[in-house]
Amino acid sequence: MVLIAAAATATVLIVGGVLLAAALRVVLVDDAMDTARLRAQDLGELAAALKLPPDPAVRDSDLVQVVGDGGRVLSASRNIAGTAPLDLAPQSPGTTVVHRVDRIPAADSGAYRVVAHGTSTPNGPATVYVGVSIEEIDETVVLAGQVGLAAIPVFVVLLSVAMWTVLGRTLAPVERIRREADAITAQHLDRRVFEPEQRDELGRLARTVNAMLARLQASTERQRRFVADTAHELRSPIASLRTQLETARDSRRPVDWEQVSADLLAETVRMQALAEQLLLLARADAGTLGWTKVAVDLDDVVDTVSGHPVTQTAVQLDIRAVEPVQVTGDPVLLEQAVRNLVDNAVAHATRQVRVGLTVTGSEAVLTVDDDGPGIPPQHRQEIFERFTRLDGARDRDHGGAGLGLAIVADITQAHGGRVEVEDSPLGGARFRLRLPATEELRKS
Repeated sequence: MVLIAAAATATVLIVGGVLLAAALRVVLVDDAMDTARLRAQDLGELAAALKLPPDPAVRDSDLVQVVGDGGRVLSASRNIAGTAPLDLAPQSPGTTVVHRVDRIPAADSGAYRVVAHGTSTPNGPATVYVGVSIEEIDETVVLAGQVGLAAIPVFVVLLSVAMWTVLGRTLAPVERIRREADAITAQHLDRRVFEPEQRDELGRLARTVNAMLARLQASTERQRRFVADTAHELRSPIASLRTQLETARDSRRPVDWEQVSADLLAETVRMQALAEQLLLLARADAGTLGWTKVAVDLDDVVDTVSGHPVTQTAVQLDIRAVEPVQVTGDPVLLEQAVRNLVDNAVAHATRQVRVGLTVTGSEAVLTVDDDGPGIPPQHRQEIFERFTRLDGARDRDHGGAGLGLAIVADITQAHGGRVEVEDSPLGGARFRLRLPATEELRKS
């Protein structure tokens, strides 16, 4: 990168030097011509007063010649003294022109710019010629260019060294961050990269990397816990299946295969339900739930869920507070969420579960109340995490694998809603599920 910058700098300097040399030549020529015009006018006044000096030139490289009427040389600079008049047209008094002359035989230099100024003398009209050597100006420009070209390599080298030093110091923290990030593996996601003290782009980059590592660590830990909990949940039904099969195989007494098959079927159904829940959660994590967006009558979903037999026949399910409400979403997933909430309430209720559904502002609000033991405030976020059970009373046969409420949270979030828990007027827990209502209901 330093070499590229040095090459670019050298190119810019060379191009800039060429342009500067061209501009310098124009300035020098214009300045010399202004001086020549003033000198010609001054000599014209001296000629009119018959006071021409013996050598009217100011610089040795300039040539001056005053030519009177009839081509007689009245005065001339030493470099063209004694030569014939310049082969240039005379000027009438008061007029001034500039001639471009490639070469003057009497002079040693090449190209000239000659100012011709007409004046009047007591002996008649005269023309003052003041020539400026362009060759000398070109030599000055070339010399300046040579000095500039000689200085460019030195400047580029010094600039490269300075850039190398500055970039090395600037990028040293970047290299340190790169090395530390490269050394972080899946087994050491608790490590973090160096964060510079300065609050600049580099500091923000390091903090962003550390924040990303923190998210990766949290995600990996959740995944590990998820895998461990899944293995733990699957171990019980698999062990139960194996135990029952081995017992039936090794039993010396007649086996009640009808009872064995019923037990095996129950464990198989339990494993299937767990697998389906795990698959749904995995799709939610990957953002591939693939839910359809259609108008769903949420009150019909509640009716469908309440029509299935509850797990405890002693629990009364009250849905009289359900109003007609329509939302946009996937009917299958929404039924799963409502079913999980109702099943959870029934599983922990003593005698009663009450379901309500209404529209509040722009939201459809579903409430599920139970008269069970309730949920302590400190656990009201934890219950939406996977494989969460709050006490031993919520065993697997009674409360499932601890995935139901996690599935509710994922489905609700996918539909742009949220789920909350608070104390219920019935004495237990109230789950409140909020979803965006359809536009028609918002206007009503």
